[in-house]
Amino acid sequence: MHNGYVYRDRKMMKWMPFNALLEQGDYINDLLNGRIKKEMPVLSVDQLEELNYKLEIAFVFQSEVLITYFDKGDFQTATGILTRADHYTKEIYLGETAVPSQKITSIEVL
Repeated sequence: MHNGYVYRDRKMMKWMPFNALLEQGDYINDLLNGRIKKEMPVLSVDQLEELNYKLEIAFVFQSEVLITYFDKGDFQTATGILTRADHYTKEIYLGETAVPSQKITSIEVL
């Protein structure tokens, strides 16, 4: 120690400028992902009735269906035979796969 000087480590403070660069990268990724996010389409009453009709037909005849639903800013698909519908959680089950019924945009009976 020279003339009573005591070194005090700045600990994590010395790395803060690099952290700012990482946060900026996250921000840019969020902006880019936000641009490609889609909005859930609003279905008319007729379209909702058609979806309900297709679900009833698929359940009665145990037909395989392809369901397209909206989740986290993008469209997802699930295929299978409709096994049950849960009125409390508002989910439709294709085997063990749960699909939120309020987010369904189309149903195709295969």
